[in-house]
Amino acid sequence: MKVLLSEKQRKKGQLGFTLAEVVIAIAISAILLVGSVELVGHMVIGSAQNRAKTTSMLQVQYVGFWVTEDVVQARPDGISLGDAQGFPLTIDWTAWNGDENKIVYSVDGSPLWTLTREQSLKKNGASVFTSAGNATVGQFLDPAGTRCAYGWLTGGNATNVLKLDVAANVDGKVATRTYEINPRSK
Repeated sequence: MKVLLSEKQRKKGQLGFTLAEVVIAIAISAILLVGSVELVGHMVIGSAQNRAKTTSMLQVQYVGFWVTEDVVQARPDGISLGDAQGFPLTIDWTAWNGDENKIVYSVDGSPLWTLTREQSLKKNGASVFTSAGNATVGQFLDPAGTRCAYGWLTGGNATNVLKLDVAANVDGKVATRTYEINPRSK
């Protein structure tokens, strides 16, 4: 019987956690939770910043790709610039089969520009195709860093090179690049 009583008493003393143990466990859990919330917050902010930087770099590359694709088709006399920053940029060329191509790049007047591309094609002098509306080539372009110049001087000599400076700003993350594009010779 003594053996049974001592076993009951031992079990009675082990029925749960003491108040001190519960308080310590809650304190440790709270510290871990606060640390986890801070870590997740930093990860979300870092992810948003990486997305903005990647988007701005992609916008610069898209503009460079499309303008380069069109300029290399044109002869030196087929490129004309608009205002002081070079827009609208007009590129004309005649393909080997006689098709007449015309591309016009223009920007809107918002604080961050959107560059659009309009294409038209003529066969035997008759209009065959004009793009329905304008295709967006680049967005979030910074007007202060986006411009093009043609036939600029290097060492006192005029060149037949289109110099395109592109800057994109997405949520404060800026990407820039300069393209120097040679049109075809003849």
